[in-house]
Amino acid sequence: MRWDPLTYDAQLSIEWIQQRRPLFILLFIAYTLFVFNMPRIWKGKRSQGLATIIFYWNAFNALADIVLLLGLLPDFLSSFHEGFYSSLCLNDGLYKNPRSGRAIFTFHISKVWELLDTVLVILDGRKPNILHVIHHIVISISMIYSYQHIGAMARWIAITNLSSHSALYSYLAAQSCAWKRRTCSARVINVIQMAQFPICLFGLIKIRQFVNARKKCETSYNGPSIIIYSSFFILFILFYVNKYRKDNSSKEIFKSNSKGLTNFCHSSLCHAFLGFLNSERL
Repeated sequence: MRWDPLTYDAQLSIEWIQQRRPLFILLFIAYTLFVFNMPRIWKGKRSQGLATIIFYWNAFNALADIVLLLGLLPDFLSSFHEGFYSSLCLNDGLYKNPRSGRAIFTFHISKVWELLDTVLVILDGRKPNILHVIHHIVISISMIYSYQHIGAMARWIAITNLSSHSALYSYLAAQSCAWKRRTCSARVINVIQMAQFPICLFGLIKIRQFVNARKKCETSYNGPSIIIYSSFFILFILFYVNKYRKDNSSKEIFKSNSKGLTNFCHSSLCHAFLGFLNSERL
C-alpha cells in the first residue's frame, strides 16, 4: 500500500498494534530477564565504542521527540476551544488528522524502543536503577494497550512526556560529547521530568469531574491510572530527595577534605588531583 502523507487510516494503526501485542509482550519479558540477569554476567565491563553509540542514540531520541512534539503541538493548542473540557474529553482530529495521528501513534511505539536506554546503561558498565526499570516496563505496557482507548487524555500525556524527554535526551547528548560531568542543569532536567506527573494527575482529576457532571467524554477514564501516576510521582520524589541529600553530604565532605589537602600541598599536581576528585564526584 502506497504511503500518502495527506491521508491517515487510524483503524490500520489499531490493527497493527493489536496484531503485534504478543511480540511486544515477549520483548518486555526478554527486557526484564536481561535487566535483572545481565549485570551479574557483564560485571561492570564497558564496551569499546559504546560512548559514540550512546551519543547518537540520545541525539536520535532528542530529535525524534522534538519532531513528534511539533507534530502534536497544533492539535494540543487548538484543543482548548472549549477550555479544559474539549482538550481532555474530545478527540477531535487527534487520531484521524494525518499529522497528529502519525505523531500520537509513533509516540506510543517510542516507549518500546526507549527500553534500549537501560540496555545501553548496562553495557556501559553501570547499574540501572530499579525504579526507572519498573517505570519503563509499566509505561511501555500501558502505551501498547491504551492506544486510542485512552482517548483525548493522550494529547496531555504525549505533550508533557515529549517536552520533558526532548530536554532530557538533548542534555544527555550534549553531556556525552561536550559536558564531561554533571552540572546544575541535571537538576533542572529532573524537575522537568517530575512535572509530568502532577500535570497528568490534574488532567485525570478534571476528567473525573466532567464524567461526574454527565458530560460527553471521549476518553477511557481509568481509576488505576491515578494510582499509577500518584505512586510514581511519590516514588520519584523520594528517590530524588534521597539522591540529592547524599550528593550534598558528599559535597560537604569533599569541601572539608579538599581544604585540608590544599593547605598541605600547593603544587600544580596537587591542584590537578583535587580537580580530578571534583570531576569524579560530579
